[in-house]
Amino acid sequence: MTNRTHEAIGGAVTLAVCAAVESGAAVATGAFCVALLGSRLPDADQLGARIHRRTRLERRSLSAALAGGVLRLPMTIFACLAKHRGASHWLLSSAAAAIVLAAVAGAVWAPLALPVAIGTGCGYAAHLLADACTPHGAPLLGPVSVRRVHLLPPGHRVVTGGRGEALMLITATLAAAALGFTLVQPA
Repeated sequence: MTNRTHEAIGGAVTLAVCAAVESGAAVATGAFCVALLGSRLPDADQLGARIHRRTRLERRSLSAALAGGVLRLPMTIFACLAKHRGASHWLLSSAAAAIVLAAVAGAVWAPLALPVAIGTGCGYAAHLLADACTPHGAPLLGPVSVRRVHLLPPGHRVVTGGRGEALMLITATLAAAALGFTLVQPA
């Protein structure tokens, strides 16, 4: 699946969780923004992935470029050592990423912990579940089992760039927009 589809699905799932737990508009907004990053994290095992690319700000500012390079260094080392759709595509990795990033965010500023935990966990997990809808599947149950899990039967799996992915993208985008609108409305 494309990054855009992963981000839309991750954002929609995050807003649905925020609505379910009645998190409030501020937490939902923060979690949504973090979910866009969280939905990219599983592909840190692939060097050409979007999460490894420099941002526009990094291309314009030397200090931002240095900070971005330092922050991406562990992911780059991981990508050189790991195989695609390996350990980074385990549900356990999703939980670990959410816990670690929430702890770091909470250490910086305590109110950041909740939106970072929700956004990272939902965005990351949504990416994994979306990948499990593709013909290649995903090893969701690792390290217990290395078998790839398929959430759809063989004739209905979603091919990157196909009609199924377009339908998922449109549905997730509309769901995120509707959920976002309801979360910012006064009670």
